Amino acid sequence: MTIIIGGGSAGLYFSKQYKEKHPDEDVVLVEEHLEIGKPVQCTGILTSELEKLLPFKEINKFTLNKITRTKIFSRNNAFETPINSDRIICNVSFIKYLHKEAEKTGVKILSGHKYLENNGTTIKLRNIKTQNIIELKTNFLVGADGPSSLVAKNNKLYSTRKFLTGVQARILLKDLDSKKIDFYPTIGEYSWSAPESPEISRVGVAARSNAKKIFDDFIKKYPGKILEIQGGPIPLHKPRATVVRTQHGTQNTASSEQNCFSVALLGDAALQIKNTTGGGIIPGLKAAKALSDGPFNYKKNLRKLNLELYVHYKLNRILKKYSDREWNGLLETLNTKKTKEILSKINRDSPIKLLTELSLNNPTLVGIGIKALLKSQR
Repeated sequence: MTIIIGGGSAGLYFSKQYKEKHPDEDVVLVEEHLEIGKPVQCTGILTSELEKLLPFKEINKFTLNKITRTKIFSRNNAFETPINSDRIICNVSFIKYLHKEAEKTGVKILSGHKYLENNGTTIKLRNIKTQNIIELKTNFLVGADGPSSLVAKNNKLYSTRKFLTGVQARILLKDLDSKKIDFYPTIGEYSWSAPESPEISRVGVAARSNAKKIFDDFIKKYPGKILEIQGGPIPLHKPRATVVRTQHGTQNTASSEQNCFSVALLGDAALQIKNTTGGGIIPGLKAAKALSDGPFNYKKNLRKLNLELYVHYKLNRILKKYSDREWNGLLETLNTKKTKEILSKINRDSPIKLLTELSLNNPTLVGIGIKALLKSQR
């Protein structure tokens, strides 16, 4: 039996992918909350990369808005460009869709059950309603239980972690440009306004400290009626973090694999996050596909994703050391017709391709990048 802890997008998507490849295996997904998809703790801004992972017609069903432009603000400058279309999704509808798809393939979903611990292959759960304890046996445990993953803590996979605090409000606004995301990389770790409709925008801040104070100041830029406030921790990607562990047996033969107990982490639990923007849904879905072959190929299958996340990690470290003057200069350098054309075709979930194209077509960026890289090493 394979058991997944966590009914977010990564856990649900993995359960379906894994069950399709292992139809004879029992697959159980455990979710603490009675209603899967709540509470909402995600901005829900997704790139066109989603279209490579899910059917286009299904994506449209939970898409609230399509974004065609972004405006990036430094303290004294701004740069607006067309982008490869982003989608603002209804998080609850998205999760319900993944839930339905998982059940269709034969995944058993235990909502209202909290993972407590595991002693090797024995998993202990508590029924939230009755408080009864139940035990299940597994040879493959997947922790998709968020940034403070209890699965990781109980299986020596947690290590040192750093977090941002995210605070976001849904605000009713007048004269909202519903096709444009505003992004502020110098307020907190970063801040944003992402319209979900012609009248409502998701306005938020992610910060290492004092997030609520920064948020209260930031939303003054977007005066309107606050409809809802959401928030939660945002993990920071950590290169070379251990995301899979196998106990007993060896990995050399199919028969030995069956005698192993493996634990793997997925999504936020595995710190699979773009540090430049806090985006974790697309990386989590990509990691779910990588894990769907089973735990023994997970590291190998993650190589491409890990490289992409490392680029975001490195970019974040570089840009956080930028002065106001350097930010102003960067935005001026980006403000060319060719750069805007590239940004309209390549999304940020393909950072290596994007940076390569930008550098080849705007050599000034190479010099800026080298200087910034050297500065980040100090």
